[in-house]
Amino acid sequence: MTTQDRASWLAERSGELRDPTSFNTAMVHLYRGEMNRMTVWRQRLDITSNWAILLTVGLTTFTLGSPEVPHYILLLGLALIAISILIESRRYRHLHHSKWRLHLMEIGYFAEFLNPLKESTPGRWYEVLAKDLRQPRLLISWFMATRVRLRRNYLLLLYFVTGVWVTKLFIHPGSPHNIQEFMARLAVGDFIPPWFVAITAPLFIGAATALAGSCPSLEQLETWNDHEQ
Repeated sequence: MTTQDRASWLAERSGELRDPTSFNTAMVHLYRGEMNRMTVWRQRLDITSNWAILLTVGLTTFTLGSPEVPHYILLLGLALIAISILIESRRYRHLHHSKWRLHLMEIGYFAEFLNPLKESTPGRWYEVLAKDLRQPRLLISWFMATRVRLRRNYLLLLYFVTGVWVTKLFIHPGSPHNIQEFMARLAVGDFIPPWFVAITAPLFIGAATALAGSCPSLEQLETWNDHEQ
């Protein structure tokens, strides 16, 4: 298949038989624009993760640095990390969507242009892409994105903050002499009793572990077959 034949084939698939050059130029610009979009969402993900790490380090240093600092500051850190996960989940949905669009263009347009398939008919990737451009739709749910970010980044941060919190309970103001004294330290001032903290904290970490452990791998989430439909 010659270069002209490739251009004609691509133009025919796009419905633009009159000017194949315009179609090729438009595809290149669309690819560059989508690549820039994906880069921006990747940078936003990194910013959220970096802030969560800095928050963890800062709270750890502040809390362990003085016996007067209450332990529940670290519980507040767990809550702030949870908020970071929610923010990052929304951003990951957009990143995943951009990666899917780029995959469609790479497998349907560029791969076919470089090495046309002779024995099989390429999928109608251009129709799938056109439909998504007219009516954009995110491919994964917010809940799934939350599980992905937990598995990729945040579960270890949650474990670390929990470990620092337990350490704080043991060393400040001193080692507890019995389990009753340790349990009494779990209280958050006069507002939250120790039994409530003893139940909710392990439940929170256990739920995060279960969500992350049951999440599909990134390779499974990024195995797309829409271009073959």
